[in-house]
Amino acid sequence: MMLISEAQQLTGEVDLLAVIDVNTPMMLMLNWLLDNSLVMPEEWDELAPLSKSLVCDSPTIESMIDRLVDFHLLTEYQAELTKVGRGDQARLGSYRILDEIGRGGMGIVYLAEHTLLRRKVAIKTTTQMLEKSPRLLHRFYAESRSVARLRHPNIVACLDAGRHIGGDASHPRTIDYFVMEYVPGQDLDAYVRNHGPLSVPKAADVFRQIADALSEAHKHGLVHRDLKPSNIIVTTDWRAKLLDFGLALHPTHQMTEPGTLLGTVGYMAPEQARDPHAVDGRADLFALGATMFWALTGREPYPETGNPVSDLSRRLTAAPPDIRQTRGELPLDLSEMILQLLQVDPDRRYQTAADVATALEPFTRWTPKSQSATNGLSDRTRVLVVDPDAMSRTLVNSLLAGEFEIVEARTGIEARAALEKYPFDLLVLEANPEGCPAAELISGVRRMNVDQPVMILVISGTVPVAVLSGLVSVGADDFLTKPFTPIELRSRIRALLGRRDMVHGRRVLTMETMRLGMNELTRTPAPAIRPAPTTNSWDLMTVTLSRLIVEAGFLAPGFRSRIARYVRAMSQKVSGTGEYARLKDSSYLTMLAASASLFDIGLLVIPGGLTLKPGKLDEDERQVMETHPVVGAEIIAGLADKFPSEMGCVSLASELILGHHERWDGLGYPERIAGTEIPLSARVVAIASVYDSLRSRRPYRPALTHSRAMRTIVTECAGRYDPVLIEAFEASAARIETVYNEYPV
Repeated sequence: MMLISEAQQLTGEVDLLAVIDVNTPMMLMLNWLLDNSLVMPEEWDELAPLSKSLVCDSPTIESMIDRLVDFHLLTEYQAELTKVGRGDQARLGSYRILDEIGRGGMGIVYLAEHTLLRRKVAIKTTTQMLEKSPRLLHRFYAESRSVARLRHPNIVACLDAGRHIGGDASHPRTIDYFVMEYVPGQDLDAYVRNHGPLSVPKAADVFRQIADALSEAHKHGLVHRDLKPSNIIVTTDWRAKLLDFGLALHPTHQMTEPGTLLGTVGYMAPEQARDPHAVDGRADLFALGATMFWALTGREPYPETGNPVSDLSRRLTAAPPDIRQTRGELPLDLSEMILQLLQVDPDRRYQTAADVATALEPFTRWTPKSQSATNGLSDRTRVLVVDPDAMSRTLVNSLLAGEFEIVEARTGIEARAALEKYPFDLLVLEANPEGCPAAELISGVRRMNVDQPVMILVISGTVPVAVLSGLVSVGADDFLTKPFTPIELRSRIRALLGRRDMVHGRRVLTMETMRLGMNELTRTPAPAIRPAPTTNSWDLMTVTLSRLIVEAGFLAPGFRSRIARYVRAMSQKVSGTGEYARLKDSSYLTMLAASASLFDIGLLVIPGGLTLKPGKLDEDERQVMETHPVVGAEIIAGLADKFPSEMGCVSLASELILGHHERWDGLGYPERIAGTEIPLSARVVAIASVYDSLRSRRPYRPALTHSRAMRTIVTECAGRYDPVLIEAFEASAARIETVYNEYPV
């Protein structure tokens, strides 16, 4: 080997591979690894010259491989295969295998990477047993076709499939495989074992997502037949993904011998145990209920005894278990839902997965019982029940007390006093209260200036429906006629509370908001909300304009604080290379965070009816709407003379205002520019502003949950956003959700 100086190695002035003996075993192995993309050529090229020299000077193949692992050019899994002469098994078609992440009877699952796209995927391969059985191989490909037909954010997507022929002429190696979306996270079984049973809101959220996924599968005639905790993946931002359709029942063909037991006994519907071919989507709903039982208790709903015959016999006849015997604090309606899902008779269960998803939605906002606060009330949702009849008040109290904090009032006067003393989330009002007409009490509640609107449910068994409808027109939110069932009352209340965030045009407190009692005489300061720093004239101006945007109804209160923090959260996760290095510069980041809230300032000169129109804009309206970035940029540019010491902020604000509606694929407006032609500031604010908008209720749509908003931006808006920033956005999802919760709409 030729000698070269350390200075040459450090500066890269010499091509190391050109001055060494390339016929040594180590160099032959290195070239083989590069040729087969186990070591990626571009990563090798980026390695420092001195590091390359250390690899090339390795005395043995084993030590060279270890150094490649140290420099993160090979994974431990690839290294072990290569050391024992099986490095070719780390390639499948266009993919290089990075690690083994799962193994089962029908296949092995690997973490892999496409060698050209550099996208991480999960690859499921056949086992030798499967390759020798045409029937099982048929089922393997049926699974890939099943998943490929489905396009749903809560189903692990199938991306590719193929047959890899490796080995040599004397020992050929054929492997069938299909490629799936890689979802980093834990399966639900491991999550519950590691973290304990789920809270009610978390369980409701994850199973609502899985019910949505089942609904999509059932639309295509597919019945999963093996739903269980280990077949649900949950990510760090609480997205749920359903996987493993290997036992899915297809609508047009069967692949199982009669008498074969399919599925996991602990989660199998009774009818599936009798005949796996005679089931429909309701068998999956039974398994969904059993999995919910596990997630909420950490216990199997049907513990196996070790005697399969006895276990199956009990499954066919035993009544479903009552989850409240294990967790008595669970909402009664949720326990009844699980009980209904676990009914032996499919006709007595929920009939569709879509119904289950809808029924779970209110429980995503459920608040557990907690200790009393200093004001005598707990921090649970607070309900004021106003009814002159003591028996009626007691009935409502008994139906709601397990889930809500209840205060009773007999007369309208008592109700006024309670409303002035405590903040309430809901008023359950008898249509004929004593001492005050219902319409007057409702109007008084609506005149209150509070941080959240008080939802009003009117109940009555004697007042005509026309009168109840009239009370809605003066400010009540809904009415319910007696007699009603417990689940009717609780469901109606949950629905009202779920949409209280932005009804009646009321939003959360700003810094200046004061609480006003119903008599409008006693004022107490609003809860403290951390103000954004206003240390200079530019900050004062952005605060003022932000308030104007909020008061005009274009954006939600608190957006200025949230947008700035979204930007900072993304900057912490973005790569520090190229132009993105600017997001690591504290001066640039401070200016961007200070100016980001001005992105939609141009809306102030757009007719308000356009921005709040529930339907689609016509062509003329669309053209008017698309002028607001230009107008907004001109407004800010016109302020340059007012802020001579803040020219950097003025310039940055102008470019992000003008460009935040441009798209990465060039289909945005107003200039139709694409890719890196769009200013970095505008690309960052585009993502942050859309997330905040999706989380805020608008007159024409409800607010989305964090997971749904993330899914919309990350997976459902292909080509819209900078992919590097999308990765940073996804990586900072937990922090972004925390910001939203700290500065709620």
